[in-house]
Amino acid sequence: MTTHYFENTLSITSTQLAKLPLANHSILLFNAKTLELSDFNLPDCLSSFELSVINRRKSPQAKQEYLAARLLLKHLIKVTQPQHAHVALNKMSTEFDETSSKLQIHVGDDVINTCISHSHGLVGVALNFDKSEFGFDIEKVSLKRPFEKLAKHFYHNDEITLITKPTNTQAQADTFFRIWTLKESLAKATSRPIAKLLSPNVFDELNSAKLSASSNRVAVTDSSESNVCFDVSVVHKKSIDWRCFLLTDFVN
Repeated sequence: MTTHYFENTLSITSTQLAKLPLANHSILLFNAKTLELSDFNLPDCLSSFELSVINRRKSPQAKQEYLAARLLLKHLIKVTQPQHAHVALNKMSTEFDETSSKLQIHVGDDVINTCISHSHGLVGVALNFDKSEFGFDIEKVSLKRPFEKLAKHFYHNDEITLITKPTNTQAQADTFFRIWTLKESLAKATSRPIAKLLSPNVFDELNSAKLSASSNRVAVTDSSESNVCFDVSVVHKKSIDWRCFLLTDFVN
């Protein structure tokens, strides 16, 4: 049965950064579009490697997403690892490790696995201290994308049936993007290329991997003051409970 994958069981709580519970298995969400890049002295915030990356980003939104994700990861390091509380932001560096296919943050002699995701300005970050099988994904639920055409081209037949069964477009989109975020999350958790998880049935793959999945939707106000809906899924070991926090403010 696949019904439980479409139940919105993932905990997503809105909170201020100062009131964030100190838990290792936390995913922070933040609307990076609200950042003013001019408010930050980038050499103080980013390592030399990170500066070289952000300077190659062309669009302001890409720069906002990159900066927000790195600052949030570094904030998590400071609040969850007391020994690193006084490490300068520009002395921490995030770099992709080709061997493990993980984004890692380097703090002194410590190397910690991370997971990030972003979609249309909404960014999410998490630290994976125990290097367990874990991944999450964020995707904007868009009615304008040809999701039925995409599903028929890439998805498993059973998934296509689930998507096309509802008669209204919103329900079809919700199903398409839920399956998409589950596939992306599973790819990250198992370090597999997403291209190899598009055509297999994601529910069978989750069962075979003996991993749990939980999902939910979150609405974020955009610049036009209208709500934009995002689907968020998390794939993880069954013994670990991950929670999401939608931040209403940012790192000072």
